[in-house]
Amino acid sequence: MHRLVALALLPIAACAALSDVSPVGNGAYLTAAHSNDVNARVDEQRIKVQARAAAFCAQRGARVEAIRLVDAPPPPGQPPAAQLEFRCVP
Repeated sequence: MHRLVALALLPIAACAALSDVSPVGNGAYLTAAHSNDVNARVDEQRIKVQARAAAFCAQRGARVEAIRLVDAPPPPGQPPAAQLEFRCVP
């Protein structure tokens, strides 16, 4: 019985993990990652958005086509962030 519940919840968990992707029009999507740690590295946030976009597109049987990546180092004392606008292409 517990296995059935776990299997039934798996698609819900996968959707929740991908809920950080938003449509922005013309078949494009946007995802962003923001750290709470001012000592974190911007490349960690870039990797997060790239992985999130890849998972989103893979779920649709496609691959990522980056449109615009914003991952500039933040001003001193600010946590890093990254933002990726992308499309899923076959």
